[in-house]
Amino acid sequence: MNTQASSKTTEQIGLEALPLTSYWTDVMRRFRKNRIAVIGLFIMAAIVILCVGAPLFTDYDPIIDMDFINTLQKPGQNGHMLGTDELGRDIWCRLLYGGRNSLVTGVAVTFFSACAGIVIGLVSGYFGGVIESVLMRFTDIMLSFPFLIIAIAIMAALGSSQKNVILALALVSWPRFARLTRGQVLQIKQLEYVESARVAGFSSTRILFVHVLPNCLGPLIIQGTLAIGSAILSAASLSYLGLGADAAAPDWGVMLSQGRNYLQLAPHLTTIPGIAISLTVLAMNWIGDGMRDAFDPKMRK
Repeated sequence: MNTQASSKTTEQIGLEALPLTSYWTDVMRRFRKNRIAVIGLFIMAAIVILCVGAPLFTDYDPIIDMDFINTLQKPGQNGHMLGTDELGRDIWCRLLYGGRNSLVTGVAVTFFSACAGIVIGLVSGYFGGVIESVLMRFTDIMLSFPFLIIAIAIMAALGSSQKNVILALALVSWPRFARLTRGQVLQIKQLEYVESARVAGFSSTRILFVHVLPNCLGPLIIQGTLAIGSAILSAASLSYLGLGADAAAPDWGVMLSQGRNYLQLAPHLTTIPGIAISLTVLAMNWIGDGMRDAFDPKMRK
């Protein structure tokens, strides 16, 4: 009896000593310990809620509601929390709807560029040989050109619209994902479970998307969070140069471009969207840094 009780107690102690959390649970736990990353997440969540639910937080229309009597109003005047622009449109309203367009652009650019880059990186890293040489040399050529210059050239050829901005930025953003994915695949494809799957007769497609890609997700998620902020900033730069969204559309870059003509008379036309862009990009960078530390604690300083 004593032996059985002792054995049972040992088993219970052993079970209690075993880790009860999964890999992703540990990642989230480490992320929550990073205060800056959590602050960035809360800021980003607030921005998303305000922009997605824009009709709930403003009674104005960002395009058609013009008041030519109350133009260039300062923040707080005549019921306009952030003032009005040169056409009497409510800046708070245009800021919310413009944020919606900017967030959609950032997420769409990251999604399409990630899809293209991940596929190219998977194929080149797994198969190697001539396929890898051709794909990686093409990737190197794309990386050798200035990022924004190529986007400007594409926009000049396609014309100004949000869809063209997404297309142009996606065409120049995929090499980063391709390089990162290829590096991860080169390490993972040498591991025993990949060799076992190959010996078992699994197809290359199944090995890539079932066994290899899931183990590349950590660095790709980090790159994706940083890429969203970069895409938002690049889209605003194109719009500021007159090559982005339509001039009448609510867009942070367009608001910056239109406000530069009134810097001395109404500086808030430029500073408000500028602060919104900076805060969004900063929040995404904080989240990206927190994800990096969460996925790889050794990177933590």
